[in-house]
Amino acid sequence: MSARKGHMVLWDELIKEGFGRALKEVEARWKELPEKEKEKRATAIALGAIVYFIVKYSPEKIVNFSWENALRFEGDTGPYLQYTYARANSILSKANKIKSFDAKNLKDDKELKLIKFISKYPSILEKSANELKPHILANYLYDLADAFNEFYQFLPVLNAEEKIKNARIKLVESIRTVFKSGLYLLGIPVLEKM
Repeated sequence: MSARKGHMVLWDELIKEGFGRALKEVEARWKELPEKEKEKRATAIALGAIVYFIVKYSPEKIVNFSWENALRFEGDTGPYLQYTYARANSILSKANKIKSFDAKNLKDDKELKLIKFISKYPSILEKSANELKPHILANYLYDLADAFNEFYQFLPVLNAEEKIKNARIKLVESIRTVFKSGLYLLGIPVLEKM
């Protein structure tokens, strides 16, 4: 697509191609899924890839769209954010309901980093909305995803000591809430499993 050259791509064409590419990826990753579920995931992933690729840039930047970059499951992409939400959801689906927890048990630098990220969410929303710049929210969610995946890689949640486990479960629950809200505001569908 190029406005200067008069080339345009229609939304229907873009989403159709995205669905086809995402469906191939879904079929390669999750062969055992029923056809309906594969199509549901492919639709959500294609939409997430396209929308995120567009909104992650500030409006004054030139965007060079590429399917290879948009549909990756790692890095600064919509599918990566959807995957991060699904990972948090997976942890919580295996956890017991927490009746009480003490946030003072969250002392590791990776935990504190996540708490700081979560605390910035209201101001990020306000800034993004007031300036009409969705890329502020998009970039925040990407940074939060990186911090969460680093936390998850190095610190056990479900296998931690009980007091720490309870606090970490609440931390993961908070992160999932922020992701669900942020992705919704960007128009990116969440997937409960991925």
